[in-house]
Amino acid sequence: MNPLIHKSIRRTLLLTLYERYMANPVEMVEPALFLEDGTLDKHFLLVNMHYLSDRGLVELMLGYDPSTFAAVRITAKGIDLVENQFELDRQFPPHPDAAEQGAADLPMLIERLQEDVDLCDLDGVARRALLDDVAYLRNEIARPATRWRLQVVRSVLDWMSEAVAACDMPPPALPALTRRIEEIAGANRSQLPE
Repeated sequence: MNPLIHKSIRRTLLLTLYERYMANPVEMVEPALFLEDGTLDKHFLLVNMHYLSDRGLVELMLGYDPSTFAAVRITAKGIDLVENQFELDRQFPPHPDAAEQGAADLPMLIERLQEDVDLCDLDGVARRALLDDVAYLRNEIARPATRWRLQVVRSVLDWMSEAVAACDMPPPALPALTRRIEEIAGANRSQLPE
C-alpha cells in the first residue's frame, strides 16, 4: 500500500479524535467508531493507531485482547498538531492526489543522492554547497508536489550537475532524481507553479 494512504488514514483518525475530544474531553473512543462505516479495514486501523500512539499523538487503552485496543483518545500533542494546519498538512497530507502518488519515490532518491554526495571526492566549499543543495531538495519535496517551486528545484539540480561533473564518480542518483522530478512536473503541469 502507498505510504500516502496511511498518512491520509492517520489524518482522518486524528481529526475524528479531535472532534470527539472537543465534544467531551474525557471520552475514550472505541474502535467500532472507526470501523462502522466499512471504509477502514481493522488491520489498517490497528497499524495506524499504534503508529499514532508511538508518536505520542494518541493514548491507547489496551484491553484483554492484545490484537486490538479497547479505546483511544487524542493527546495534547495530537491536539496541538491538528490545530497547526500547516504542520498537519505537512505530516499527514489531506488526500494522496496524483502528484503526491507520483512523488512517493522521491524521498528514497534524495537519500540515495545524499549517500552519493557523501562519497563524492569534492572538498571544501564545493562539497558544502552540494550538501546544502541536497538539504534544500529534501525540504522542498517534503512539501506537497503542487507547492514545489519548480524553477528553483530545476536550478538547484542544474547547479548540482555542474558541481558533480568534477567528481571522479558523479552521483548516479542525480540524473534519476532529475528525471523523476521532470516526469512529475510534466504529469502535473497545470498544478505545479513555475
